[in-house]
Formats: sequence, C-alpha cells, structure tokens
Amino acid sequence: MFHYREIPAIERDIPVEKMVAAANTTARRIDGRYKLITRQVESRPAQTREQAIPAKTQTIQRRVLVKDETTRKISIPAVYKDVTKKVLVKKGGMNAWREVPCTIPERGKVLPIHYALGSAALNASAKRIIDRYVLKVLENDLNAIVEIGSHTDAQGSDQFNLTLSENRAKNVVEYLISKGVDSSRLIGVGYGETKLLNSCTNGVSCSDQQHLTNRRTEFKVF
Repeated sequence: MFHYREIPAIERDIPVEKMVAAANTTARRIDGRYKLITRQVESRPAQTREQAIPAKTQTIQRRVLVKDETTRKISIPAVYKDVTKKVLVKKGGMNAWREVPCTIPERGKVLPIHYALGSAALNASAKRIIDRYVLKVLENDLNAIVEIGSHTDAQGSDQFNLTLSENRAKNVVEYLISKGVDSSRLIGVGYGETKLLNSCTNGVSCSDQQHLTNRRTEFKVF
C-alpha cells in the first residue's frame, strides 16, 4: 500500500530588470577649441649693407734722433775766495797758575724714569720726577749747570739706541726749558747702550726687568 503526501513548492522573489526601451545611439555636435598663435612670417629676405665708418686718429709726439750724441769738453774756471788766516809767530804762556777745585762725578744720579721699550716720551709721572730732582736743583742754585744723560738697553742696533737716547735727553731738556730754565744751563747727552748698569749686553738673554734698569736718565750737577 502506498501513501502519498503533498509537498508544497518553495518560492522566492528575485528582482528582475525588464527592458522598457531598446538601446540606441544619438549623434551630438561638439564644437572645436581654437587658440590664437602669433607667428612671424618673412616678408622680406635678409640682406647685407656696407656702411662707411670714419677712421679715428690721435696726434702723438715722438722724439727722433736727428744728430748722434757726442762729448764736448768745457773748461770751468776755478772759483777763489780770499780768506784771512792767523799764523802763530810766538807761543803764548802764563806767568802763574793755580788749582781750581772742580768735581766731575763719574756717575750721575739716576732718575727713576721708566721709559717704554723703544720710546722717548715723557709721561706725567716722569715730569713730576724731573721737577723734584732736577728743576729743584736749578732753582736753588742759579749758577748750577746740569748734564742730562740718557741711556738705553742693548736691545736693537747700536745706532738706533744712540738716536733713541739722544731723543730722551732732548725731551728732558726741552721740558726744563718750558719750565723757564735757560738752555745754556742744560747739557743733553745721549749715551745709547755704552754705559750699561748690568751684564745685559748684546747676545745675553735677560728679562725685561733687567733691561728696564738700563733704560734710564741720569743728571750731573756742575
């Protein structure tokens, strides 16, 4: 015996696009795009022209030998001058003599003036020292004559140091004259490096303090 059972169908909705109008092709006009371009067009071919350029001139001077050089002897007369000359015809002498006391110190009194290396300048401190030691002597004794002797160290050439010492002595003398001292009472002498106070001579290594000892000015009173 067979028994039949009905099995219902299973259905599902599926979206379906349905063509309502067939596809077709439509032609549409699209205008072209233009751009303005400037172009040079030869209107006349190139050509060459000749143009006259005037020359520029300049006047110059030039020495031209017109006669060979030569040597000519010219006699130049001697020039004479009349001079008067004294001739010794009899020796002079003296009938009497006497000793005159005169003391010339071997060493002068050292002024504590410290000159800068290679300099002859007098600063304010140096001028005060000159006033105290030299000017005072000349003011107290109007018959006194003072020798201003300046010295250098051994650094530098002998000639340079001699000139430098003379300038140092000259500056002291000129300062005293500006203070009213008569120039006839002042003797300025530059000794250079000839009278060193120590062994710091040429070729000897010394400190600046040792060299400073020789950069000095001395004065002797007569």
